[in-house]
Amino acid sequence: MKRFLLVEDEQIMAKNIAFFLEREGYKVDIAHDGEAGWIAFTTNEYDLVLLDWTLPKKDGLDLCRDIRKKSNVPIIMITAKSEILDRVIGLEIGADDYVVKPFDQRELLARIHALLRRNETISTNQVGEQQLQYDGLRLDRERLLILFEDQSITLTANEYKLIEILMKKPETVYTRELMYEQVWGGLLGYSDRTVDVTISRLRKKIMELTGKKYFHAVRGMGYKFGEKS
Repeated sequence: MKRFLLVEDEQIMAKNIAFFLEREGYKVDIAHDGEAGWIAFTTNEYDLVLLDWTLPKKDGLDLCRDIRKKSNVPIIMITAKSEILDRVIGLEIGADDYVVKPFDQRELLARIHALLRRNETISTNQVGEQQLQYDGLRLDRERLLILFEDQSITLTANEYKLIEILMKKPETVYTRELMYEQVWGGLLGYSDRTVDVTISRLRKKIMELTGKKYFHAVRGMGYKFGEKS
């Protein structure tokens, strides 16, 4: 049985979400503030974290940032903030997805299923399968790493899936809509900024690793991966 951590200070909402997910066959631990959430996360193993943005003692953004430093566990932010900028901030610090209050529990479940499928697809690749490589860059499917020479950087599940798609066909232009559909599992809640922020994070990580820029925006179309701008 998969185990989730739900960090939500609104107790009635937390109970309702937990009850719904437990009926779907998941085990849910609840924490009502950021500090309790961090203690729970560092004490137990979780398959997914549901994290409210505004929390007492330690806010959701700080908790998300700390979790991401320690783990690649899928994180869904639960927020009342509907502005694109607020969503972008959550994605920039490492959240994989978000839902905006009030939300339909079926939407939350769909997003959970999409994230879990993505992680399982990555983790069940054959260990002996040849690593995907380009210009000295190598993807490690098992550990969600991108490697260059003797260095490596950890990727989130969404970052890994996105760079894998682009690296398989260098110099091929992908639209934002196509990337979103393949990485986030559909166009529900589609936003250009979601793709842009994830590309920006990947570009920064690879620049730190190699000193090169491999992600190139193609005006009016989308992005491509390769050495040529």
